[in-house]
Amino acid sequence: MTNDMPPPKGKGRAINFTPDIHKLLWTHEVTGCRQTPPRTGDMATRAVLSRHINLLHRTRLCFRRQQCCEYLSAAYQCEEAWNGRLQSPLVKNVKPGDYIYDLEQKYKREGKISAIDVDLLMNAVDGSKAIDLVSDVEEIVHRLRRSRESVFTLPSTHHAVLRYLQLKSATDTILKIISDPLNYGIFPDHYTSNLLMDTFLEQENYTAAARVASVNMLQEDFGPPLTQTLALASCFAYVTCENNQPWINYKPKPEEPAEEVKIRVKYLRNPYFDDHFDLQDPNHIVGKTLAWLSPLVGGMIGASCELLGWALYNKWGDLEAALHRIKDGNDSVAVSMVQRIKEIIDQCEDGDAQERLKVAMSHLEQVEGKVKEVEMWPAIQTLLSQVTAQAEQQDIKAQNDTYQYWEKRRAEEFQRQLDEYRKRELLDEIEEKKKDLAEREQVIFFFDNKEKLELVLQQKKDQYKDKSKYQKKQKKKVDTDYIPPEV
Repeated sequence: MTNDMPPPKGKGRAINFTPDIHKLLWTHEVTGCRQTPPRTGDMATRAVLSRHINLLHRTRLCFRRQQCCEYLSAAYQCEEAWNGRLQSPLVKNVKPGDYIYDLEQKYKREGKISAIDVDLLMNAVDGSKAIDLVSDVEEIVHRLRRSRESVFTLPSTHHAVLRYLQLKSATDTILKIISDPLNYGIFPDHYTSNLLMDTFLEQENYTAAARVASVNMLQEDFGPPLTQTLALASCFAYVTCENNQPWINYKPKPEEPAEEVKIRVKYLRNPYFDDHFDLQDPNHIVGKTLAWLSPLVGGMIGASCELLGWALYNKWGDLEAALHRIKDGNDSVAVSMVQRIKEIIDQCEDGDAQERLKVAMSHLEQVEGKVKEVEMWPAIQTLLSQVTAQAEQQDIKAQNDTYQYWEKRRAEEFQRQLDEYRKRELLDEIEEKKKDLAEREQVIFFFDNKEKLELVLQQKKDQYKDKSKYQKKQKKKVDTDYIPPEV
């Protein structure tokens, strides 16, 4: 394993304790001089040796923690501002269990769920409590998406849903929801994407981190530099790690009938592949994300990852163009990425494209200073630490302001819907009164309108003069004596 790859899952970089470890421990300088090991069996020897082993063990644990970096600080979570929503008068009075039951009943009566009702529920659920509402949250979000109220979904709903699922460690549900926007309609914003990618990178779940990054690619919005760098780190970690979790296709498959059914259609639709939302191969999805994202990052890291992205995406023409552009530009490429790209080029089935790519790669390598010995993963970590230090405080302030804006907008939307309900009730009440007044007027002024009523009655009689049209058809008489002829 090279340093271009992230650390293996569930492991730090192990330190091998050889038989000579006791001698090596005693070469450690204590108070400025070297000591020699005392006689075997001496109690003092065992005590000092135990202290050194404990020190080495603590150093090893510290090294393991450094391998699993936490790129975003605890302050980036904005826990205090986020938990402040629970003190809001609207959210504070919501009891999730009872509220879910009320939404179920409302859905059965009206066939829809209000967007503000869903937003209140999603902000009321507390991920720190033991109660598990993951399945209920998924079902309610699905019902909202399939109703006309989906267009009124508040931005805070997206954030609240994903943040609750993150606190519940419901990774599969998160990936299922963001991978199927047609049925769930949940789109993570840049801040939420940062939280998710940082969490998955910390958990060494590079598949989940890369899938969050690919959502930004599908929406063609990579966001600010911090989101871009986290997305690049997620995709690079997925590509270079050998033991990734499986890439599951969460999109529902159409059910095929048990028996073959043939129907007549006016015309046949030609199969169409849009090369974007229809992508299914994980290498193509991550490769396209890297290819589109890397130019925004720039530098040696951006150039190396762009070439790797086009190679994984199997876009040989774009890869050749990128090789020529980088050869004539100022950016260099890591030698480890050159080797990886060569391996992918060797698997190209297009012979002509393969030859052109090999020639372009050789021209790039011949340029002095274009291919450098650089460890990619430490370089990406360093870049990510620098970008985080620059953007973290600004993002924290912006997110705190966003929480306040969401609370204000939630109150306005609640008041708007409340006014709408009152208006609807008032209109229904007015219609009932108009109907009652019309009936009372007909009774009170009966004798005054007697001539008009007789005229209306005569018109009704004229319409039914031709009674033959409305008479029932007579049943045919059956000859009971009829005997069929013999054949």
